[in-house]
Formats: sequence, C-alpha cells, structure tokens
Amino acid sequence: MKTNKTLKVLERTIKILKPPQNMKPSEWAEKHLILPDGAAAGQKLKLYSFQKEMLDIIDDDRYRKVVYKTSAQIAKTTLLNSALFYWMGTDSSNIGIAQSSLAELKQWKSAKIDKTIEQVPVLQELVTDKNDKTKANNQQQTELNDGSFLYFMTLGSAKALRGKTLKRIILDEVSAIDQHSEEGNPIRLAEQRATDFGQEAKILISSTPTFKGDAIDVEYQNSDQREYFVKCIHCQHEHSLKWENVKFEWKLNGKRSIPDAITAKLHCPECQEIITESQRIKMVANGRWIAQNPEITDTAGFFINRLYSPNSTIQAIAKDFELAWYEYNYQSFYNTVLGLHYSDLQEELDDLALENLRDDTFDLSNIPDSVLGIVVGCDQQLDRLEAQVLGINESELFVLGYRYFYSPNCEIKGAKAYNDLATFCNQKFKTVSGREVPVLKVAVDGGNGRAMQTVHSFCQQYKKFEMIKGSSSTTGDLFKRSTTDGRQFYMLNVHEGKTWVRSLLNNAVAGKTDAPLTIRFAHDLPDDYFDQLTSENLERTGSGVRWKQITGRRNEALDTLVYSLCMMKLALSKLGGQPFKKLREYRSTKRQEIAPDNTPIEQPSETRNKSTKYIKPANKTSIGKSWFG
Repeated sequence: MKTNKTLKVLERTIKILKPPQNMKPSEWAEKHLILPDGAAAGQKLKLYSFQKEMLDIIDDDRYRKVVYKTSAQIAKTTLLNSALFYWMGTDSSNIGIAQSSLAELKQWKSAKIDKTIEQVPVLQELVTDKNDKTKANNQQQTELNDGSFLYFMTLGSAKALRGKTLKRIILDEVSAIDQHSEEGNPIRLAEQRATDFGQEAKILISSTPTFKGDAIDVEYQNSDQREYFVKCIHCQHEHSLKWENVKFEWKLNGKRSIPDAITAKLHCPECQEIITESQRIKMVANGRWIAQNPEITDTAGFFINRLYSPNSTIQAIAKDFELAWYEYNYQSFYNTVLGLHYSDLQEELDDLALENLRDDTFDLSNIPDSVLGIVVGCDQQLDRLEAQVLGINESELFVLGYRYFYSPNCEIKGAKAYNDLATFCNQKFKTVSGREVPVLKVAVDGGNGRAMQTVHSFCQQYKKFEMIKGSSSTTGDLFKRSTTDGRQFYMLNVHEGKTWVRSLLNNAVAGKTDAPLTIRFAHDLPDDYFDQLTSENLERTGSGVRWKQITGRRNEALDTLVYSLCMMKLALSKLGGQPFKKLREYRSTKRQEIAPDNTPIEQPSETRNKSTKYIKPANKTSIGKSWFG
C-alpha cells in the first residue's frame, strides 16, 4: 500500500520536474487554445499556413521587434493573443498590452483575452483568483500566480507607459496614434519599457494601415519587409497576390460603368491563366514568406491581406471594390481589404490644375437650367460675413458664387452685414432661362461664443436659416440637431465634410465626370479661393486622423463649402424619399410662370458702412411658407 502511494507521489513529482516539451509557438497555440467568439467560438484554434511563421518568429532571438501590417479579417488579433498566451504558458514575465483607444482596449481584454483565459485550463491555472482582494486584477492589470503582471494600456496616454518594466510588449492598431505628440512617440515610449532586457525583449507591433507615413508604415519600412509568395498552379511562377491581377468585366449602372463583381477572376501574372478559388487556397497553403529588405536583421516585418484569406473569395473582395468604385470612396477598400495605405486625401493638388477648374459658362448671374435648388453656407468673422452659394441637382454641384458682407463688428446685434446677408439670400435667384430657383437652406456659423446669441437671434427670424456649429468629433452624423442654453442649432461633422470636399476636388482635378456627384466652380470666385479650399492637411492625431489648418492660410472658403454641403444633405432629408422629384415638380410649376426679365441679380453693397443699426422686421420674416418659397 505504501509502495503505491510512493509511486503516485513520484509520478506527480516527475511531471513537475520534467522539462516542458519543446514546441513551436504555433504548435503550442493549436494544442491549447480555443476561439473565444465568432462563428467558430469554442472550437480548437487552427492557424492558416501563412500565420505559422508570423507566430513562430517570436521565439527567434535574432529579432527583437516583429511588425504585422495587415488588412482586416486576416485574424491579426488571433496572432497577437496566441503570442500573449504562449508567453504566459511557457516563459512568464511582465507583458504590456496596448491599444490605440480605451474603448478598443476594453473590448480586446474582455471579449478576447479574459474570455480565452476562462475557457482554457492551462491558462486558468496561471492567473490569480479575481475575487482575491489581495491580488491586483482590474481593467488595468491582471496578476499571475508567479507574481508577473499583464498590463493593459492605451497608446494615447504617456502616463500609462511610465514606471513599468516589461520584457514583452504587444502594440495593436498603432496607425491610430499621434507620432508627433508633445509627450513623444508612444511606440518609442513603449519600447523604452523593455530596454532592461536587451535582445531578450520582444516587441510586437500590429495595425491595419491608413495613410502613407502612419506608424505602421514607418515600422514596416524599417523591417525586413516579408511578403507571402505562392506558386501558380499552372506554370509554377512564384509571385505575391496583388489586386492588379484580379480581372473583371464592367456593367452599366444608370449612365455609369462600374465593376461587375460576379465576373471577377484571379489571374497568374505570368501565364495569365485563371486561378480558381480552390486553386488559390491550395497555393496559399503551400506558400512561403520572402524578405524584400533582407539587409534589416533585427526587425521582422510581415505584410498580408484578404487576397490570401481562405475565409474570403475573390468575388466577395471584388464586391467591396464595386461599392468603393460606385461611391468614389477607395480608402476603406485599400486599408481594410488590401492592407495598403491610401494617400489620395494627402496628395498636394497642383495649383494650376485647380485654377483650370474655373468655368466661364456660369456664375450667379448665369445659373444653369439644370440647377434645382440653392444652399448657402456662411462663416462669421469679426468684421464680415462670408457666404458661399451652391447650386445642386442629382449629379452635379455648382459653386455659383462667393460674397462678403461687412460691418465693423459682426458679434453684436444690429450689424448691417446680417441685413445684407438676409437681403441677398431672400432675393429671387433665376436660371439663364428665367426660371426661379428655390433657396433650400442657409447655414450661419455660430461657433464663435461671443457671437452665438447674435447669430441665433438672426436665424430665428427666417425659416430657412439655421445656426450651425462645427463638432470637434471626427465621427458621428454629418448633421445633428442640438440644444445649448435653450438655443437650437445643428452640430456638423466638419471633419467628414472636409474629407468629402477633398474627394470632390480630387475627382474634379482628375476629370472623373462619371462620379456619382461632381463639382464645378464659377469663374469669378475670389483669387485665393482654391488656396483656401486646400488650406488644411489630413494628419494623424490621438486615436485617429484630423484635418489641421496650415499655418498662415485662411480656410473660410473650405468651411463655407462644408456648411453648404451639410445644408444640402439636411434640406434633401426634409423633402422625403424622392427629394429631387419634388424639386423637379417645383421646377415645372416655375417654368410656367417665366416672364422675360433681364434684370441682373441685385448685390448688396460690399463697401464698409459706418451704420451698424439693426432694423428688426415688424413681423417674423421667412423665405416662404413651404420649402420652395
């Protein structure tokens, strides 16, 4: 009996003393881990062929840093989690896990990391009891039984990165960071936490790219730049999968030709033979990583996108491109599908090309007959109001004119500039054939706190005038009804509006006349109009990107065009499901009323007037009793 007990003790002791089985990180992950969520939740982890080297390299002492530049839907988070859990299970140490924002960090921790630990026994036994008050387990850290910690941090907070000694660091979605913040580059600050461990330290940096020069671009360019190569099933030509080798036919959508996703096929760049889905998957399974920048020997970099994914198809990817083409909005497709940077919004537009957009065929005195409605965006400055007039129809935007209305002080009630603006907007705008065009909405900026009450009181007098303010947020609706101190106004997502303006400008300069919406510019716009329209650059800041004004450049023309576009969207939303049908019906009624009239459009005096007396109308005036006056 004693012998049996002794044997059992010895067996348990041998298990403890026996050195761990020598397994690659990918092998360890597939043996122990299960998927925490999604359609395959609860199933054993099975890595794609191209993921194995991406994970196994974390055990290679030659590389202190590993960079993953990937598209979305390529199981990037699964790789990072597998590395984390492998380190926890085989060589525990302090590990830092950082995301670009607090919301994404919380989601990552609760839905991926914590959930996996709860479901995997080998990980469960490594973590201290979360109900043990003597242990540190919260949103910021998880204590392991051996005294090591998992630290959860945001890359936007330098404070969170200080005071920690970390042997391993995992940084995700670094493209969202501000590399030039006052407190320093968050990636460099994080790397400093691992300096005590020298070459034994390991830093994983991962992100979907956004724009050229973002953090993942910088890190990947300074790596050995590995790409995944496959051999053609037909001719054995070894190549990487690129979007340019996907061929498709075109189909008509109205008057436009757009890609026909259902005809999309992947071709070999050498023999031009079609590669079927099953062949593509087989080729990927037998592919290999090849470094394109082998001179770099201490940083491994991996680039992969959805063209390699067994869970996607070429036709599904082409469908995403079809939508991007139709909307002339390529950035999301390039970033999240192809894993590539998109720089169109960052490219500097040629001054001469912009000036060549001036069109001699129309202005405020010669409004095209195709214009169905007018919107006006107005910016308030201390000594003037600046207004931009935009004519619209289903497929075209016409910047018809730009006007200034002066007063010594536009922050006070009674400033003559407001009366002049009202007179200008209340006049009857007519097309070249004499048809009246309705003014749908007028936006007046009330973002200046000192002038807010003045602007609000002014807009209250006219039905189609709206006080607006620009939102500091880069997300959310293009326009949203808001109230402050009892004053109603529209909050505008000016970031989205400026992105829209730049996209319209890019299409105009490129001559893309088949875009869903094109923009044209009158010949008599101010000399510095296009200089102002391009007065801001898209720059990485905080957890995203933001338009920033170039020092010394005015941007009122950009702002007022954004306001006009937002008012167009607002006005159309008020006209029901078929807004342009209603505008065309209105146009038909006005055609019947046309009478010869060669009177030029009246322009309020633009000279400075000493009188600042504000004459309030006896009764509340409106542009009309309906949307059309």
